[in-house]
Amino acid sequence: MGLRRPSKRLVMNNYFGIGCDACVTLNFHNRRERMPSLFTNRVINKAVFFGYGSKEVLAHSCKDLQKRLEVELDGVQVELPELEGVVVLNINSWGAGVPVWGDGGGENGLGPCRIDDGLVEVFGVYSSLHIARLQVSLADPHRLGQARTVRITLKSGWAPVHVDGEPWEQSPGTITISHFNQTTVLEKQDVGVRESATTSK
Repeated sequence: MGLRRPSKRLVMNNYFGIGCDACVTLNFHNRRERMPSLFTNRVINKAVFFGYGSKEVLAHSCKDLQKRLEVELDGVQVELPELEGVVVLNINSWGAGVPVWGDGGGENGLGPCRIDDGLVEVFGVYSSLHIARLQVSLADPHRLGQARTVRITLKSGWAPVHVDGEPWEQSPGTITISHFNQTTVLEKQDVGVRESATTSK
C-alpha cells in the first residue's frame, strides 16, 4: 500500500520544465549546494552550467521521457513525440532570453506568445543538443500547444523538474499549472514605454 504525499503549491512566474533542461539545472544546483565557495562569480557559474549542459548532450539522462509522461492541455491529452523534455512558458523568452516560441509557427492555429492572454505555451525538446540549437536559432521547438490549464502526469520513476530555475527531483505524480493572478507591468519598446499585463501561473 503506497502512501499519498501531500500536495504542494508553487507560483510560476516565467517557466516550468521537466526533463533534460531541468536535469542540467538540478546538477548545477546540487554542486552549488555542496561547494558554495566555488560559485563566486558569473563567469564560473556559466562555465559550470555549460559543463553540465555539455555532459547531458552525451548522457541523455531523460531519454524516452515521453513514455513516462502524459500531458493534457485544457483537458485534451497531447500525443508526445520522442523527446527528453517538456517546457511550459509564461513569457516570450527562455534559456537566457531566447524568443523560442516566436509567432507560433503557424502550426494548428497556434498564435504568438502574449503575457496578457491567460495562456501558457507548451513545447517539447528532443535533447540537450536541441536546446543548444534553439539558443542559436538553428532549430525550432516542438510546439505542443497553448492552454489555460496544463496537467502533466509522471507515471513512473523520477524526473528532474524546475520552476523559474528552482529544481527538485519529482516522484510519480501530477503537476497542474493554471492561472493564478495578474498584475500590470511596464514593457519597454523601441520608442517610449507602454503599459502591459503579465500573469503568474
